[in-house]
Amino acid sequence: MGMAYCRWRIGTVGGVGNIYIYCVAVSAKLVWFMTVLTRSALLMVPVNIAYGVVNDILSYPEFLPGCNNVELLAGQDASSAEVVRARVTAGAKGMTYSFVTSNTCVENERIAMTLDEGPFEVLDGNWFFKALSDEGCRIDLSLEFVAQGVLARLLSPMAGSVADRMVEAFTQRIQDVGDAYAHQPQG
Repeated sequence: MGMAYCRWRIGTVGGVGNIYIYCVAVSAKLVWFMTVLTRSALLMVPVNIAYGVVNDILSYPEFLPGCNNVELLAGQDASSAEVVRARVTAGAKGMTYSFVTSNTCVENERIAMTLDEGPFEVLDGNWFFKALSDEGCRIDLSLEFVAQGVLARLLSPMAGSVADRMVEAFTQRIQDVGDAYAHQPQG
């Protein structure tokens, strides 16, 4: 039984991200396509603010497009837990999907997300946070997924724009929280 593997790079967005689609086939039968998205942003906020916003998963429905609900399943206080397990309910184009992830956190450095259950064959993501100064940081997102069924047909053509909107939403939220933090009275 032969196995084939190929990779296509289908875009760059403003020089800050790439979209790769991987194809794995066994013999002549296609097994699945994996989409790999990478995005980066430079922010004028302390790294702990950026990390705190991404780690505050219960607030996602307030600012993340398509995120309808988040339910914390383990790690009661997401801000202090090393591993957080949560169910995310998201929707687009009249369809709603739920999935459960486990997020392994290293404070102010990294959040690694892995799929526990849901409409994906594969869903893995990593956020990386790097302090560039006391007042600035760089965030990087790497997301790999293989969707199943109708979700695959829905996500595939718009994966890049979904990733862009997601990073834009996080970036805006981080800036808003950072601005509020900067304007707090010192004392």
